[in-house]
Amino acid sequence: MRRFERIYEFVEPVEEYRLGGYHPVHLHDLFNQRYEVVAKLGYGEFSTVWLARDRKLRRHVALKILKADASNQSNELSVLHHLSVPGLEHPGQRHVMQLLDHFEHHGPNGTHICLILPMMMSDGWEMTIQGEPRQASYVRTISTQILLGLDFLHKRGIIHSDLQPANILFSVNGTELSDISLNPPEYSPVNWLQGVDVDDSAPKYLITSQRRRGMLDNADSSTLLVKIGDMGGAIWNGQSDQRPVTPTGLRAPELIHGDPWDASIDIWILGCLIFELATNEPLFPVETFGLNREQIDDVHEKLLHHIDDDNYFTVYLSERLPSDFGNKNIRQFASFLLSMLRRLPQERKTTTDLLSHGFLQTE
Repeated sequence: MRRFERIYEFVEPVEEYRLGGYHPVHLHDLFNQRYEVVAKLGYGEFSTVWLARDRKLRRHVALKILKADASNQSNELSVLHHLSVPGLEHPGQRHVMQLLDHFEHHGPNGTHICLILPMMMSDGWEMTIQGEPRQASYVRTISTQILLGLDFLHKRGIIHSDLQPANILFSVNGTELSDISLNPPEYSPVNWLQGVDVDDSAPKYLITSQRRRGMLDNADSSTLLVKIGDMGGAIWNGQSDQRPVTPTGLRAPELIHGDPWDASIDIWILGCLIFELATNEPLFPVETFGLNREQIDDVHEKLLHHIDDDNYFTVYLSERLPSDFGNKNIRQFASFLLSMLRRLPQERKTTTDLLSHGFLQTE
């Protein structure tokens, strides 16, 4: 039963402020007697994310507050602990979000795991909506960093399963908060419906993300720092009895057909991800509205046939890249993507192989 008036702004679903759901947050709330909320960064299906000032260490961090139900079910904290062990000496550790601190917060909707993570300026979803395809140097730089991060995950026995653009985080090396221009908060009042018992389960207002779109559009690609984030859907290697949280348009063929799967699903997803970050178009624009599962799978299967034709794919890719991307770069980039986008999992390159691919080695 609905309890609130609808809010049409781009904010989290207000009805998810309920027992087991989101924790109500207001600007300047203080968490763990240390972290003061100063801005809204975003939200996901299972959490909200805030910019907070760490009063103890006098720095700014990201505060991720999981839903109460998600806090009970998620293995994100254990995965982050596993990945944050010092002294692992893998270059990819720098390209995965590291856990700075964590604690539990008790609120009106339950007990919430709160994760303290590094502050990042933008994410891949915000980077792709500006509509301009990317130059080869940019694609090469971000591909290398994401691959290093994924290589680290796989060597630590972790399958990410959800490498969508929103889970790839971007910043500029050496950036401080003073260098970042955030939007002022836009408040959407939370109004209770008549006849509903008002309680403290919901905040007084919701806020859209205060990140400015296009902040990094003109950034020198050599200065970018890229990290893989959101381990909420991560799976320990060998636990293939779990169902991956992979979005519809990123599913590998074995997930579509219900066949056995392993860490190579991440390689397929990575191919889709890099295509989208390069072209600002999804590789599989699967429209799911009004379709049942079988119809969605049929649409996806038809699109897969285009990937099977290497020549067709190379032309399709070239039409979506800048005119000065370069013929050699286009051919190498197509080869790079196709080495991930193979129907048979055993034919996909590993992260180690991909890091030595010619496209990444070209200057």
